[in-house]
Amino acid sequence: MTAPFPHLHLPATARLRLRPLQASDAQRIFEIWSDPEVMRFYDVAPLTRIGQAEDVVARLMQDTAERSGVRWAIVSASEGRLLGTCGFRLNFAFRSASLGFELERRFWRQGLMREALDAAITYAYDRLGMNRLQATTDLHNHASTALLASLGFVEEGVMRQWGYWKGAFHDVRLLSLIRSDRQPGAARQMNQPRQPPAGRSGSNAG
Repeated sequence: MTAPFPHLHLPATARLRLRPLQASDAQRIFEIWSDPEVMRFYDVAPLTRIGQAEDVVARLMQDTAERSGVRWAIVSASEGRLLGTCGFRLNFAFRSASLGFELERRFWRQGLMREALDAAITYAYDRLGMNRLQATTDLHNHASTALLASLGFVEEGVMRQWGYWKGAFHDVRLLSLIRSDRQPGAARQMNQPRQPPAGRSGSNAG
């Protein structure tokens, strides 16, 4: 059967490999997604059962099979350990994608998510033909907002009461990155990326 997307095993970065999620990742996903701090700004509650993690992985793998999304396992190049995930919900008609990511808490503040997202963004533009990438962050998730800004994302505004989860309505920031923003001489070059303070979840879309 033809793979839904080409070259989903991305070239290794300095410290990481990005590969497609697989069913055997459910245990590690459970360990990460059951941490209340990791899930603090997500639109789902921390997981409490391994079966929930299995469902999450199956759904994300199905999205890839249906070409409606792509999610990578972020894996330590030295140890082969899954540290988190990142990926996109895809709209090929609009040539746009929505970004989501999370990282195990003990690997925050090491620049790892920035490293992973830089590779994922390059893939979205070069392999998937996307023009616009966007992400939403909780108004209090300053770490993810700074991380996205360091990658060149521009804040477009606040979407008031954008969604309802965990028993409350939530305002979110909307940030975007356009393909031309990454070209030499683009405005983002005037504001060189700085090291973000953390590598937390940046998308409420999960």
